[in-house]
Amino acid sequence: MNVKLRVLSAGALFFLGQVAFAQKTKKDTASTTQIEEVVMVGFGQKKTVQEITGSASTMTAKSIEDLPVASVDKMLQGRVTGVQTGSASGQPGGFANVRVRGISSINGVTSPIYIVDGVRVANGSLGTANGTSSLTNILANLSPDDVESITVLKDAVSTAVYGADAGAGVIVITTKSGKKGKPRFNLSFNSGFNQQAVDMARNYSAGEYKTYLRDMYNNSLNSNYSIEQMAGGSLNGLISASSNAQVMSIMSSPYDTNWLDIVRKDGYQQNADFSMSGGNDKFTYYAAANMFDQNSIIRNSFFKRLSYTTKLSYQATDKLKVSTDFQISHSKTRTLSDGGAFSNPMLAQYFNRPTDPARNADGSWYLGNPANSRLSNNQFNPGYLLDNNYIQAGTFRAFANLNVEYKILKNLTYRFVFSPEYVNVEEDTYWNPLHGDGYTYGGYQRTSANRYFNFNVQNILDYSQKFGKHNIGASLIQEAYKTNRRFLMATGITVGTPELETLRNFVVPYGYDGTQTVTSRYGYAATGHYDYDKLILLDASYRRDVLSQFTPGSKAGNFWSVGAGFDLARLDFVKDMNSISMAKFRASYGKLGNQVTANPYALYAYDINYNDYAGARYYNIYNPNLSWETVNPFNVGLDLGFLRNRITVTAEYYNKKTNDLIYNVPLSPSQGGILNDNGTIRYGVMLDNVGTLVNQGFEFNVNADIFKGDRNQVNWSIGANLSTLKNEVTELYGGTVNTGTTTLRVGEGARTFYLRKWAGVDSSNGDPLWYLNGVDGETTNDYNKAQQAVQGSFLAKVFGGANTSISYKGFALDLQFTYGFGGKIYDDWASYTYSDGQYSLNYPGYGDVMGDYWTPQNTGASNPKPMAGGNKLSNRASTRFLYDADYIRLSNARFGYTFTGDFLKGSGLNSLQVYVMANNAWTHRFDDRLKFDPETNISGYTNLSLPILKSYLFGVNISF
Repeated sequence: MNVKLRVLSAGALFFLGQVAFAQKTKKDTASTTQIEEVVMVGFGQKKTVQEITGSASTMTAKSIEDLPVASVDKMLQGRVTGVQTGSASGQPGGFANVRVRGISSINGVTSPIYIVDGVRVANGSLGTANGTSSLTNILANLSPDDVESITVLKDAVSTAVYGADAGAGVIVITTKSGKKGKPRFNLSFNSGFNQQAVDMARNYSAGEYKTYLRDMYNNSLNSNYSIEQMAGGSLNGLISASSNAQVMSIMSSPYDTNWLDIVRKDGYQQNADFSMSGGNDKFTYYAAANMFDQNSIIRNSFFKRLSYTTKLSYQATDKLKVSTDFQISHSKTRTLSDGGAFSNPMLAQYFNRPTDPARNADGSWYLGNPANSRLSNNQFNPGYLLDNNYIQAGTFRAFANLNVEYKILKNLTYRFVFSPEYVNVEEDTYWNPLHGDGYTYGGYQRTSANRYFNFNVQNILDYSQKFGKHNIGASLIQEAYKTNRRFLMATGITVGTPELETLRNFVVPYGYDGTQTVTSRYGYAATGHYDYDKLILLDASYRRDVLSQFTPGSKAGNFWSVGAGFDLARLDFVKDMNSISMAKFRASYGKLGNQVTANPYALYAYDINYNDYAGARYYNIYNPNLSWETVNPFNVGLDLGFLRNRITVTAEYYNKKTNDLIYNVPLSPSQGGILNDNGTIRYGVMLDNVGTLVNQGFEFNVNADIFKGDRNQVNWSIGANLSTLKNEVTELYGGTVNTGTTTLRVGEGARTFYLRKWAGVDSSNGDPLWYLNGVDGETTNDYNKAQQAVQGSFLAKVFGGANTSISYKGFALDLQFTYGFGGKIYDDWASYTYSDGQYSLNYPGYGDVMGDYWTPQNTGASNPKPMAGGNKLSNRASTRFLYDADYIRLSNARFGYTFTGDFLKGSGLNSLQVYVMANNAWTHRFDDRLKFDPETNISGYTNLSLPILKSYLFGVNISF
């Protein structure tokens, strides 16, 4: 036994001994009495942890209390096994990409469906007109303060009841309800400020930029001119006249503009929530109002929400119970252009020259050359654009849920659910006429409206019966779901009066668009459960779905699941061992659907493609056999509980196989496809089911109450979870497909990087080097001779989190950590920001290169010798710009004190809690080269978007 193992073993024995001692010496209290944890599963059904044969993880309101996030999809990272989340940007109110047990599709749906109080709701970004995908997150219109619990359903037996939609997982959200008792009122408020979570690449100062350009031209010309000489025109005749004019202007410029300071600030956020609840034997109620306001670190970028919810439940008779749920909200989001848009302030800090001024002498914004209203390198002034342009969306959501429950017989209950949901997203893009993208149009305005009306109808029969130790449960379910979406958009240019930023004030109509899409589905399902004294457990389900999207013959699909469990702790001889409270083995298997948005029908494109004559050709070929992807998840798990579940351990293995992967099969030229110069097919596809994909891995979760007592005693609990993931394509039509920086091939993941491998810099001359075979060994300074090779996947191989909570006499400290290892992330803009001279005159790039590029005095530098026009394609795609995304993050820290008892006597208050909280306060990146947040984008690429935020807040919770 090695030293590390001996230490771990000793630590484990000490830990178990301490918990056993605490269990033995402390008397049972209300807080230590064992309670069977209830888990919400499909269609409003409940099961205890002891009854479950599938895989489900639950977070309660306590574990997510006061988290300073705008939406529930951002609460999951590091808290639930098998779940990875990442944000496309740090846009306030933006959505998170959520993956449950990997990626189950290439072209299809990869995000789970969301069920709120038993009903499916819209999720993701519903805005489309402005091309800013993170602008509208409909889940951000549901206040996290209204959430009672979040359960992630991950395997077949837990999700198959949702049929064609369940392949990517199901997230069940239960909102708070009223409880019997006198009226209770709760008021909570927190406020604080936001900053960038991690340090990013810095921009150049004017002096650094001049030095870099000096060295770049001297290297290219084999000269030794100074900055002052270049400012005086020493390069005249040696480089182009236009380049020389720019060099002279830059070298003689008196300005030193930090564009980072121009666009950034400290953001702030605040959240206020008021709720009341109560009731009696017949009637219970819950009502809440919420205000949330989050501002980014970029000026005029924010998310604001107002929401109201009410839930009523009335036990009309012994047989009839009626419940209603109504939610209404309105949010406003303002964001900015991202990616390569010159109006993107995140781009401007690296692409604008520091030698250009930001303001005129009178303090007004500098707009550049009056002839074209552009700065010296044709960029825009981001300060002016942030004040005078905007991209914004207003989202209104109304959701209602009527639930009628009638007990036909003692053991037979009928439930009727009717739930409409209305979402209206109105987007506006405005470009002013004086500077920026709107200058050439004389002003630009695009206005759009996306209206969604969804409704869900369910008819459910629930039966349960107990015969001695035999327990039987069964349900019959009928569900219909319909979505009606209408989209309208209009664009105008040439503004009449700049002060009137409305569409009718634009003189010239520039474009319009409009669509209406209606999709529907209906399904029938049956579920059954049997257990013998919770010792032996059996589950089964079947569902048949019919979807309108697919062609006749492919509309219907059948889905099913089976599950079994055996709890050794229910055996008599184990019951006598007081230390073991659960030892359940469970397994499940089934078939799920993975619905896609693909269009199976033929589409035509008109083009001049034969001897300069116009003609029509196929863009999509009609495929009558296209159907949804199917997923076969296998899951086996072990649940252990010790000392009346003071310690719980869960271990699982999963293997999730996706069949009939939908893929864009390229058309041959005879079918209307168009070839690129290299012979690959560029235009024309047919959607087809062509391959298989497997996600498999292990999940571990451990929780322990080390000390557990009343308020005046020390309470300490810890928890940790770890998940592994292997994503692999096992079958693919037509073999390998290489696209840009990625490859799709059998034996590798769904999105694997395929790049030349960077070998560093030749210390003798500053040339870039790559490995000839793409792996190791011999190197070359010829980019085209180096071979591409598989260089890893964006998916983390190991990820999870850890938490601890400790309290004593009203003081409480809670810490939550998250981590991820084994994934890669690629800087998609590095060819410009690390151009080694190719674009440096026009686009400065990252200032981090200073002190780390090759010179005769700095031969060990990481970056090649800068050369005008570039250094032997050194900025082309390679692992030079591929980074390890390994990290550990303190995602949440909370310290507070709760006043109760005599201190509040006479105040009318039941409790008063004050706390401070930090979100994303600390992040350790294991790759020192990484210049951005490792959680920025779960797709594996960066896009010069808003950075992830960290927050520091002070809060108060009052109960009376």
